[in-house]
Amino acid sequence: MEVLPKKGKKACTMCRQQKAKCDVWRDESVPCSRCRKRNLECTVDDSFTREHKRRRYIALEHENERWRQLQTSQQLNPDSVPIALSTAATELGVPSVLKSDAQLDDSQGLSLAYPQYHLAPAGPTPAPMMGGNDPANSRSLKSVTVTGGEIDDLFFRHYASFLPILDAQIKPNSYYAQSPFLFWAVIGVASRSYSRNPTLQTALAQEVTEMAFLSVLSTCAPWYTIQGLLLLLTWPFPKENRPDVTFPLSGMLLHVAMQNGFHIPMSSHEFSRVKIPASSDLDMVRRSELWAHCVLVYQRSCVTKGQSPRNLVSLAQDTIQRQVLFDKIAPHLVQKLRCQEVVGKCSEEVLENGFRAMSLDQELALDILLRKYEGEVDDIALQAVVDDEKYHLLLCRMAIQSFHFYKNQTLVSSGCLPRLIVTACNLIDYVQGLADRMGSLFMAPVQISFGLLLASMSLLRILKSDYASSGLDTSRAQASFFATINLAKQMSTDRSDTAAKMITVLNQLWISSKAFRKSDGSEYTALRIRSRLILSQILDAVWWWRDEYDPNGRAKMQGTESVDGPSRINIPPGIEAGRAVIGTDPTLDARGIIHSSRPLQGEFQINEDYLTNFEWMSDEIFSFPPDASLLNNLP
Repeated sequence: MEVLPKKGKKACTMCRQQKAKCDVWRDESVPCSRCRKRNLECTVDDSFTREHKRRRYIALEHENERWRQLQTSQQLNPDSVPIALSTAATELGVPSVLKSDAQLDDSQGLSLAYPQYHLAPAGPTPAPMMGGNDPANSRSLKSVTVTGGEIDDLFFRHYASFLPILDAQIKPNSYYAQSPFLFWAVIGVASRSYSRNPTLQTALAQEVTEMAFLSVLSTCAPWYTIQGLLLLLTWPFPKENRPDVTFPLSGMLLHVAMQNGFHIPMSSHEFSRVKIPASSDLDMVRRSELWAHCVLVYQRSCVTKGQSPRNLVSLAQDTIQRQVLFDKIAPHLVQKLRCQEVVGKCSEEVLENGFRAMSLDQELALDILLRKYEGEVDDIALQAVVDDEKYHLLLCRMAIQSFHFYKNQTLVSSGCLPRLIVTACNLIDYVQGLADRMGSLFMAPVQISFGLLLASMSLLRILKSDYASSGLDTSRAQASFFATINLAKQMSTDRSDTAAKMITVLNQLWISSKAFRKSDGSEYTALRIRSRLILSQILDAVWWWRDEYDPNGRAKMQGTESVDGPSRINIPPGIEAGRAVIGTDPTLDARGIIHSSRPLQGEFQINEDYLTNFEWMSDEIFSFPPDASLLNNLP
């Protein structure tokens, strides 16, 4: 009697990759228990082959090192290399860690993936790619002229470690020939800390911002447009009197990348306007890493604007695309993407749970939800491969825990306040350590200033509450709060930037006896701003500041007063439950404060049209001129 071989049980691709037990064989139409628990995409693919990610990454590093050695030994003549080859292929450019092969020719057995004509910018072929030792030429942008010496000083100073997407070996003249917008984006970002000409940032802000919006009409390769937008969104110009453009620019960045196939590296050739070969493995790594930076910058922009970002699952075209992306890019980028993905998923579930007028059951459900996502942050931390990326884990945890401030009835009983203090203090300590290592923080990107703002506002709200004397570690919290003000001094490069305004608001709220208090002096625990997700507690604190220090600005912006006195505000749809709890319709007095016959502990009743046009965030969160006298009179 013939004995048939035993057929093995099926497992999903995620479990097979991790060598974990899988029970998808019970019913392939239902995700396995492990994928359900971790919110992973559960797919069964018989053709899937497990890859050793660490071994593959090490092999890529060794391959890159061999290319660098070839470059050194070859001693190429820079005049023989066209500028078009300064990036990998087509509309690719190359992340700095994998760029050296761009200078090799076909004689080394590393044939280019795409023909030269598809790489080159429109017009005649510019000067040599690397620029040799030629000094930078003076450049003018309308009425602003930057000398060659200033350009040489400004390029690649202090900023590359936070966003390694440019090649320091390429000279400024070559960057200008490749893309004037990318060239001026580099100059604009670096000018924020250029002490030899402190007026340069202000002079360039309007012109470079206009170039950013017009860059989609450029005939330059999209890779350069993407790099320029990444720079401007990581280090945005101070707003001053201009409209806030970071949020629309982040959407444009994402769509330019998707229009050119960066979100599907293995099929990017299908998005080209001319017929080209499929990308090589190295090209796919480059595209994948640039796409990862695009997703990170876009999602951060959404979070700092109080919006729920699209996650990688919604941006992918197939269920295993995200895992393919994670397998190709550097581990530290994977960690950042996972942190942002956790924040995005948490924001979506908070929205589903409801937060406008929360019942006791909703608050209890929110607490369970937030603990679940804190557990996911713990899982990411266990898989961390780079110690220097700890900040992104701290900011992720801080963002999740900030949702606790939406609670009113269970804020103290849930035991979240001690954890909030620990997370906020750890985040501030990390930034302090970064400042000590680097000597300054003027080059800090927007995610660091936002993290400091979120942590300091959380500490401020706790320290000003009645719970501060109930066994909380207020001594460390207070020291960290004051440290934030000193760190903001190091970060500020302009009197109208976020850091300078942060100093003013934090200082005045700290000495205020009215902040987070009702008219009778009792504590006001509820958030009045409840529609901006993680941003709500920051905006709420700023509203308390405006109530006391700039009431005319609040009344003018809100537009609720008339000649006859304060008018009734419109109650947004869906707030009837909140009115039932409050007991009466609220009204505004001349200072813009809501009054009711019962203490208001729920929704801050304002017109939704006002929130729609509300333009505070990051540099735009404080719409007031900073008081210079406060910058040096701090606790």
